[in-house]
Amino acid sequence: MSKPSAEAFSLAGDKFLGRSYEEMDCQQFVENAMKEVGIRKNLAGSNAWFRFATWTGTPEECKKKFGSIPKGALLFIWSNDGGEKARGYKDGLGNASHIGIKTGRGKGAINSSKSRGGVCESKFADKSIKGGWNRVGLWDAFDYGDNINAALAGNQGSEEGGKASMQYAIVTSPDGGKVNLRTGPGKHADLVNQLSPGTEVEIVSDEGEWLRVTSKKGNGYIMRKFLEMTGSAAENWDGAYIPANVPAATDPVGDGLDDVRAALVSIRDQVDALLVRLSAAG
Repeated sequence: MSKPSAEAFSLAGDKFLGRSYEEMDCQQFVENAMKEVGIRKNLAGSNAWFRFATWTGTPEECKKKFGSIPKGALLFIWSNDGGEKARGYKDGLGNASHIGIKTGRGKGAINSSKSRGGVCESKFADKSIKGGWNRVGLWDAFDYGDNINAALAGNQGSEEGGKASMQYAIVTSPDGGKVNLRTGPGKHADLVNQLSPGTEVEIVSDEGEWLRVTSKKGNGYIMRKFLEMTGSAAENWDGAYIPANVPAATDPVGDGLDDVRAALVSIRDQVDALLVRLSAAG
């Protein structure tokens, strides 16, 4: 099964230029562009995508490690302002508040911007921009070319959240009870959440007795004895890419969930606007 090219992904977003923010926020825009090249993946926001990427780092680190910032790379606006904690992340990886795609043409990036009303182009010149794009993410489900693919396959991760590989595991429990997900590799670390047996997690790094993982219930550390490895992304439905010739109708549930999420975003924005008007009237 061949991977979709990152360059094709970089062009896929053009289909949505001019679409309103109410139709698709930044995350929905990126995931819709992925669907155009045959990938179906839904995560809970730009912070989740930042943590999911196979490698993340600054634009300068990306050029040093891989030789260039390829078309189709994910772009993030990142800061160490603690904003990720409000979204349930206590892993110290910082707040990725926005996500876009590198195009390699025009202004250099495409994204769905709330302040600009929808999908548009924005400035990115392959370097960190103060107040703008300052982190790059590469995901090994894309074909970036032989040199970058090889370097990415051997990646050991950046100190800001890259991952060595895409390895999955299932939570297990001898007594059927829930398993603790903690903020650090130790029994005295704060509790992030509790995961039921059978919950799928993705391994971020190996800490010996503990494994750092990401899941739909949060990110943190789980003791190795409570995890059963299940394989790499190519062997696992949730991280595997789907060939572009598979029709969209093959995933009606996924499409339905996308519609529900888009509706919820629209309702949330309408409520926010109403509150602003009420505040001004008072």
